[in-house]
Amino acid sequence: MNCLTKIKTIFCLLLFTAIAYSQQYEKLTTQEKELILADTTQMMRVTQTKFHNDSIILKSVSKPINPKDKLTKVLANRMLKSVQDVNHRGVGIAAPQVGINRRMVLVQRFDKENKPFEVFINPEIIWKSELMQKGPEGDLSFDERGMIYRHYSVQVQYFNLKGEKLTEILEGFTAVIFQHERDHLDGILLIDRQKEQETLKFKPSTSNANLYFIEK
Repeated sequence: MNCLTKIKTIFCLLLFTAIAYSQQYEKLTTQEKELILADTTQMMRVTQTKFHNDSIILKSVSKPINPKDKLTKVLANRMLKSVQDVNHRGVGIAAPQVGINRRMVLVQRFDKENKPFEVFINPEIIWKSELMQKGPEGDLSFDERGMIYRHYSVQVQYFNLKGEKLTEILEGFTAVIFQHERDHLDGILLIDRQKEQETLKFKPSTSNANLYFIEK
């Protein structure tokens, strides 16, 4: 195989890989693009369960999003503005909460210096601890609050804005935020979790008053 043939082969392989990668994801719709690009200097409106159309979005299962699409970063930046709104600040936000049913969330990292917000694209939980933690939760999309049990530790897999696939373990409050926002991608709200947990029994851990195990 001569040099020119090798170059052509490598180019074809790279092209095939790029095409295969892009075909994993359904392209953003015209409506989604218009919403993301409406005013890129401003925050996006946060959807509210009290409005019928918003409620449909919040209760729908979201689709994967292409990490390398240039609009994914635009969406992430505008979501950050929304969650940091001085009038209604939060510690996390999911794309459905700004009207986009795509699998992306922003989580404030209380386990890192300066507590930065980080983007998790197409996030999955691949392991979760039996140890649970109980604490109060709220939501940017409705006024109700509730005491919710969450896994103390979760191992998560996701893409970043560079398209890199990452795996890490989250613990404590950061893990709580991640689980809360990840639920939004499947149309699950904290009030759904609260109702679900009414049928479960939890036994306290001997190590900490706020830690529990599910009774089996």
